[in-house]
Amino acid sequence: MLGIVVGLLALFVSPTAAPAAASTPSTPGSAQSSQPTEQSPQPTDGTGAKVAGEGTSKRTVVIGIPGLTIGDIDPERTPNLFALASRGAVANLNVRTIGSATCPASGWLSFGSGARAEAGPQHEPDVDNPARCPALMAPTTDAQAADSASGAEADDAAASASAGDEDLAEATGREASARIPDFASVKEPNEGTGYTVDYGMLARFVRDAAPAGSDASACVAAEGPGAAYAAADADGVVETYTDDAIAAGCRLSLIDLGAIGSRSWLYDPIPNYSYTVPVDYDRQTAVAEADRRLGAKLDALSETAGDDPTVIVAGLGDSSGSPRLRAFIGAGPGFAPGTVSSASTRSPGLLQLTDLAPGILGLLGIESPSGIAFDVDESAASAEDRLLDLETEATKAETVYEQLSTFSLTLDIAFYVLFVLCGLLLSAVFADRWAPRLTRLVSQRLSRGRSGSGRADLGMGVHRLLGWIGLVLATVPMGAFLAGLLPWARFPLPELGLTVSVLLGAAAMLVIALLPPWGRTWRGRVAALCLVTVVVIAVDLATGSRLQANSLLGYNPIVGGRFYGLGNQGAAIFIVSLFILLGLVISRLRASGHRRAVVLVPAAVGLLAVFVSGNPSWGAKFGGTIATLAGLLVLLSLVSRIRLSIVRLGLIGIASLAVLIGIAFLDWLRPSGSRSHFGNFFDQLVTGEALQVVGRKLSANLHIIQINPALAIVTPLAIIAILVFLRYLLHFPRFRGRTRTARVLGHWRGRLPALFADEDLHSGFLAAVTGLTVGLILTDSGIAVPSTGAMVLLPYLLSLCADPRLEETGAEDRDDRNDTARDDTARGDTVSGDCGPGGSAGSTLDAASVTHGTDTNGRPRR
Repeated sequence: MLGIVVGLLALFVSPTAAPAAASTPSTPGSAQSSQPTEQSPQPTDGTGAKVAGEGTSKRTVVIGIPGLTIGDIDPERTPNLFALASRGAVANLNVRTIGSATCPASGWLSFGSGARAEAGPQHEPDVDNPARCPALMAPTTDAQAADSASGAEADDAAASASAGDEDLAEATGREASARIPDFASVKEPNEGTGYTVDYGMLARFVRDAAPAGSDASACVAAEGPGAAYAAADADGVVETYTDDAIAAGCRLSLIDLGAIGSRSWLYDPIPNYSYTVPVDYDRQTAVAEADRRLGAKLDALSETAGDDPTVIVAGLGDSSGSPRLRAFIGAGPGFAPGTVSSASTRSPGLLQLTDLAPGILGLLGIESPSGIAFDVDESAASAEDRLLDLETEATKAETVYEQLSTFSLTLDIAFYVLFVLCGLLLSAVFADRWAPRLTRLVSQRLSRGRSGSGRADLGMGVHRLLGWIGLVLATVPMGAFLAGLLPWARFPLPELGLTVSVLLGAAAMLVIALLPPWGRTWRGRVAALCLVTVVVIAVDLATGSRLQANSLLGYNPIVGGRFYGLGNQGAAIFIVSLFILLGLVISRLRASGHRRAVVLVPAAVGLLAVFVSGNPSWGAKFGGTIATLAGLLVLLSLVSRIRLSIVRLGLIGIASLAVLIGIAFLDWLRPSGSRSHFGNFFDQLVTGEALQVVGRKLSANLHIIQINPALAIVTPLAIIAILVFLRYLLHFPRFRGRTRTARVLGHWRGRLPALFADEDLHSGFLAAVTGLTVGLILTDSGIAVPSTGAMVLLPYLLSLCADPRLEETGAEDRDDRNDTARDDTARGDTVSGDCGPGGSAGSTLDAASVTHGTDTNGRPRR
């Protein structure tokens, strides 16, 4: 019931995503039996963007130039491309398929099927050229196959092969049915990937739909080997293969001009060649030649086309091993000057490769299985300005993609250093035997003007040092998001601009945390950081998630794993900050005597956070929403003093999942082109594809551990630091007293037992851990979720442990520690270990040292 309520709120409160033409939900795999029909185009997408299908095209020509980018378009060097962009709509194009880089053959195959696909045949790794792509095999016509089967003379066969397309024109009248040889090897890499590939879906739908009011015939003409890959069915058959797709007069023409940067990027004549990248080539010269050939095709089109055709130019793939965003240009009916997007990206000026086939079907007035349409945002800006904005976005994506490993490794190393500092500075052995002078110097520097014993000052100084280090490190993740507010991509050196922007964002977070009055206490500083983090992420999600996109801790359009909503690492930071904040707020409310607010405030704030994360138009985060809701239910149970058992934890998990299923069901009721990740997942449940998706996500989890072990080990290090160095285990009575665990933990001076004497703050900590654990299980980033969360959780705890009130009892009871332990044992309340640098963590706490909301024994005040 709660899921349905949240889902209804999401549907009515939030702006809907761009709905394409409504269609009966179907999977790509079932499209073979689907009968495409003419449809009435919808004028807008509900948000003001014009759906390109409104100006239904009677004829469409798609010209593929793999490797083409927006930055290649120039009014002087590429006048034909620039003219198309000036009178049409443009966008950056994500061409990610299955691998990190998309070979042209894979790009064409994915384009024709409307799904991510990889083209074979697979080849042995080439040390000299690791970016080598499989050969694009030119189709053979039926006439050529018959000649070969009848045992024609070898010299005649050689002459026929060398004649290329000219011989094809004389023998077949320029058009013929053809077959790609050994197409099974082309399809082989897609077996077992979890993706359903409907080969030739675009061509089949166009052929099966009767054109209305057009002189063009219901055929799809393919020119060039890449176009043949797009038009081929599951058997590799291309019904209309020609050397002049424009002259064929078909409703849809596909033309392969070759790939920029490839050794054989022009196919005259068509050989069995490999799209490989030469080490030395002039890219500008190649782009200029591509533009010249494009101009020749456009001239031929203007002479032969009876109707005003729609022309699409797309960079259908990469031209090197380094993936980039490629170019998309649409001109003619359906494309007014502006930028293009789709419901799958929800980002202005951004498309993905799998949007093209359904978008083209929409232009032709044919209903597609996915319902995706081109959404054109008309603009009065000049072509130069529109291209510059898109080039800036592409530069941001490229820079973040290239700097991501460096930033991630820097964060990992910073966490390792923090882990080592915790282990050393909190170690009594290190302080007393190995580095007494160093620790004494730290004590004197950070404890000036404070009275107390030398050992108390030493502990206070160490904890204050760790608290400041933790506070600074906790600002860096949000600094990575706030960097998106600055135009760093337009700096002469974008890499430097990105670094400076991240540092400025982190500095802004630190300044906010230190502002009075909250900046006077450690609790206030941590609460300010948590509050700003939660509010910034929530507002960003409600306004289009611009800070999540192209962020070092968000998602990248080149990778194409997600284009909108809340990312996995952002969800981890959101969950930890939310529950630590709620723990602090509940503690303050209980200390102030607001007994009802102790439950009502976290319930209201938590449900709002669940709504922000789970709203299909905002966060659209399936696993993250379950994690947030599970953590919230744990928090409410603990602050209500409801004892949690295994059964109750299981019920919490089932309730959280039920809420999300309800939201997914309501999202699924919307048109297929308007659904978010929730609706798509529910559709996969209905069609039986959910197990494939789960398997793919599990593989992704394991892959992250393999490719980024530095991030994977952050989680176990954080567990060690919290359990041992900060001595969280001593919070539980079974580990206190004269136990082996207590003796081992006695070597460190961590103060989590004293900090968590405040049961409300402890409840917030447990809720955060619950959320990260659920995120580990349910998200496709796996170990990255708790690892990213640990990078802010441990710094938060260190800062809270720097509270000087946790120090005050240490000096008083240190000399009588053994007597105290014996007395506690006699009372049945054994406590071992220091809550400060040598003080006890249980019954020795006096009223002055206890945190808000609890008495001296850690029980809630009434």
